[in-house]
Amino acid sequence: MGDDDFRKYFWAEASSRFGTVLTLTATSTIAVEHLHATDAQIGMLSAAGYLPAAVLGPFVGRAADRARRPRGFLRRCDLLAGACLALTCLVTALGTLSMRWLTCLAVLLGCVSVAAETLYFVHLQVLVPAERLTRARARLQGGEYAAALAGNGLAGIVVVAFGGALAFGGALAFGIDAVTYGLSAVLLSRIRRADRPVQECARHTGRTEQPRQRPFVPGSFLRRLLPLLMLQAIASAAGTALLAPFLLRDLDVPVGLYGVAFLATGAAGMAGSWAAPRVTARGTPRHWFLAAAGVQVLAAAGLAGAGGAFPLALAVAGGCLAMSKAAGAVANVTLSTLIVADSAPESLGRVVALLRSAVTACQVGGALAAGLLAGAVGTRTALWCAALLPVLATPWLAAGLRRDRHGPRPRTAPDHAPRRTTS
Repeated sequence: MGDDDFRKYFWAEASSRFGTVLTLTATSTIAVEHLHATDAQIGMLSAAGYLPAAVLGPFVGRAADRARRPRGFLRRCDLLAGACLALTCLVTALGTLSMRWLTCLAVLLGCVSVAAETLYFVHLQVLVPAERLTRARARLQGGEYAAALAGNGLAGIVVVAFGGALAFGGALAFGIDAVTYGLSAVLLSRIRRADRPVQECARHTGRTEQPRQRPFVPGSFLRRLLPLLMLQAIASAAGTALLAPFLLRDLDVPVGLYGVAFLATGAAGMAGSWAAPRVTARGTPRHWFLAAAGVQVLAAAGLAGAGGAFPLALAVAGGCLAMSKAAGAVANVTLSTLIVADSAPESLGRVVALLRSAVTACQVGGALAAGLLAGAVGTRTALWCAALLPVLATPWLAAGLRRDRHGPRPRTAPDHAPRRTTS
């Protein structure tokens, strides 16, 4: 996009995302293969990462709207996360890593994440003109997926290189992640544009003059979308929690090839991020979001049904994960477009945090329930239940869309996102 400050912002996010994905992949492998965690323990570990956002979301949103130096706070978040990971690297290298430590680390990183992600979304409006926000959000998301592709690839190399010494490979992964957070902090500190609240930017550009619909009042599209978002969150958390046990135990994927299943997801996410602003320009964001949600259901069902000979099972699982990631990229951009279109700049942080808090509370329940359900009926059956769960929101959404088509339309609820809005 030609802006030096945006490029630094882009690379700061991409570097921390690379380290995070590397750590997540290595952690899942270590928990299953080295610490011999049960399905219930895996579910608790996954839920621990979601818990801070569920509890702290509303408070963080209010703080984000009032933050006078949001970029400085982002730097402090990076430094805190890097310090936690450096300490975990040391603990892992000494051979004293445990599921309890990993769970505590997930909670600490979750606390950092809920603050950083809310501020990251809000602060982008200070760096990018209003008419370029959708493209900027899509490009940032594409960078995140590219970083995820590299992180998953390196995770596989680390696991293969150290074979049975998974603890040493995990220490290396945690150390690399700590370095990436440090790099992100350095890049953020080199941005020249003034570190100011988003409200000042909105007043300067006149973005507060346009009336906006309140996001969650009766009749608004986001309110009708909440049941689907919550069911999606439960299903996504359940699938994430059970993915490592399913691949490593049910499909017998070798530890050294565990990261291979995720290689296509990075490219698929980049493709979805590239396509999102283009398809949104040719139709309403709400319809593209619903179409992407449908594709995600089909992909989750395909993953639950993967089986047969090892190469075929791995190919089907990888393809379904990639399809889900591409659809998720489109859904993320279109959903954020809807949120910004219906939210005033001075309350955007609270809207984002409130929505994330509600969704994350469902993810906590989904991760915990997935571990318990898998222990009772098996991992594959639990994945099938999670895949079909979002379908339950269909009647609610269909009724809302039918009212949109035949009933009076609110004057402040545009069917198309305004050109100045973004993700």
